Amino acid sequence: MTDVESSDRHQSRRAADRIVDQLVALGVTTFFGVPGGPVIPIFDAVLGHPETRLIESRHETAALFSAMGYWSEAGRVPGVLVTAGPGGMNAVTGLAAAFCEGVPVVVICGDVAWSATGGRMLQDMGPGGLSYEQTVEHFTRRTVRIVNSGSAAAHAHEVVIAATRPGNEGPALLMVSNDTAMTPAQAIRIPPQPRDRGVRRDSGWNGDALDGVAADVVRRLAGARHPLIIVGGAARDLRAEVEALVDGLNVPFVCTPRGKGVLSERHPLSLRHSGLAASWWARHYTALGVDAALALGTDLDDCSIGSLALVEPGGYLAHVDLDPSVFSRNIPTTTGIAAPLADFLVSANRQARGIRHPDGLRLKAKIAEQSSFQEPGFATDERFPVAPHRIIADLQESAPQGTRFVTDIGEHMLFALHYLTVDDPSSFAIHLGLGSMGSGIGSAVGRALADPARPVVCICGDGGMQMLGAEVLTAAKYCLPIVFAVFNDGRYNMVYHGYRQMFDRTEPWSTPWIDFAAWAGALGVPGRRITRPGEITPELFAELTAQGGPSVLDIRHDPEIRILGAGRVEALQQMSVPRSAR
Repeated sequence: MTDVESSDRHQSRRAADRIVDQLVALGVTTFFGVPGGPVIPIFDAVLGHPETRLIESRHETAALFSAMGYWSEAGRVPGVLVTAGPGGMNAVTGLAAAFCEGVPVVVICGDVAWSATGGRMLQDMGPGGLSYEQTVEHFTRRTVRIVNSGSAAAHAHEVVIAATRPGNEGPALLMVSNDTAMTPAQAIRIPPQPRDRGVRRDSGWNGDALDGVAADVVRRLAGARHPLIIVGGAARDLRAEVEALVDGLNVPFVCTPRGKGVLSERHPLSLRHSGLAASWWARHYTALGVDAALALGTDLDDCSIGSLALVEPGGYLAHVDLDPSVFSRNIPTTTGIAAPLADFLVSANRQARGIRHPDGLRLKAKIAEQSSFQEPGFATDERFPVAPHRIIADLQESAPQGTRFVTDIGEHMLFALHYLTVDDPSSFAIHLGLGSMGSGIGSAVGRALADPARPVVCICGDGGMQMLGAEVLTAAKYCLPIVFAVFNDGRYNMVYHGYRQMFDRTEPWSTPWIDFAAWAGALGVPGRRITRPGEITPELFAELTAQGGPSVLDIRHDPEIRILGAGRVEALQQMSVPRSAR
């Protein structure tokens, strides 16, 4: 029995305290959120608990983006606290993003006193008001209302289990009114059931059956003319197993944008990445006609495929995913394997012993006779205004060793995908489950909190900073080592180019020029304007990060430079073409 449980014999604690006690017992100790009256008892319980940490975000969706980054880096379930009315509604986009990426987050939403439900009360989230549970039930793993203070701990336990169910992780919602949260509640002893990251759920496969399917996949790849392994973001925790299969079979591979860095892009069989801003190697190789492919840890959405033909018409595709609904959605699947990725990789590596494609390294070497990049000399491009690809080169060259790069959503994202060279999965992140502007900004905060010893560079745009740039204040408050590299072009640049391509005419889609360096100064954060190549240097990084907190680079670049055939419009146009015509 814990000290807390022992002391409960002599004093009564609030339901809010019981909720937090139970969450802590299950490993939820870091909370993000924006305070407000209906949820303030939960804030008070978090502040009063000796094992918790409270991070005050500036917007509820940013709090969820930060929680997503924290989970990705730390592997520990975070909590997010939001208040009734606008707080809960502001959180909707973040909840949807966490759902789309399968991130386990416990969201606690305060509500006004339920005794008033049925009357009229400001910010009522119940059935007589906004019906919040019904609003978010499709993209939460569980929604629970606490109507009895004595059940508060049990319901807290319930939502953690729902959020972390292996193979079906995602956000779960706990609703509690301020009057219920303040009501005394007795202790309930619920032994923790820890859920470690990466635990697999039973798929129904037996070992012999999976071995048989894996053996067939291995033989097809080894005998193919142009084989390909497609590695997605869900393989991030299985790097060793994926690399063993690639090396053993001697088969070239691509990583999807979310999987960038799962295997090193310097690997001798790497074609870098597919999908948005795909590498020239991936484009040239797939143009030869891929007759056998294996997809691992990806749903093969439009951002993963882009304008590439990852499998030629009539070619063979084996697709491994626990969710069979993704099979044949965008590329015809020959063999759909609804099994845990880890289990399949064990079987595939066992079956691949002694089987090897004779020409894999030669096929890659032939492709590598030309540059993987649209601009082979991007790192030394001296043009003015500074080219966006030169910015990426200068950032990667100047950042300290071990820096993590997080990209937000926008035209700058394409340059980060195309030109950053990533060697391990912890060094790059992009949130393409929902594709929200501002997701990278919030995620950078969560990642820096999870491991403040490693600096973070957040590659973002002026549009995203106008949406969620106030999170720089969160980074400043907690002295987080984040460099916000703002690609400042005074317009929604991805929208500008996509609109022009789709309709063959232009609209400015402009925003007022903002001096982000001066803005940073007004927030008490170091800032510097960048206009020319070579101005981002290791010395500048050292100067901006000397105090250990965040800094801002206001980068005025050439907005007309693009990566050809790289954007979302191209991907959408390709996906809208009937399969028979591709």
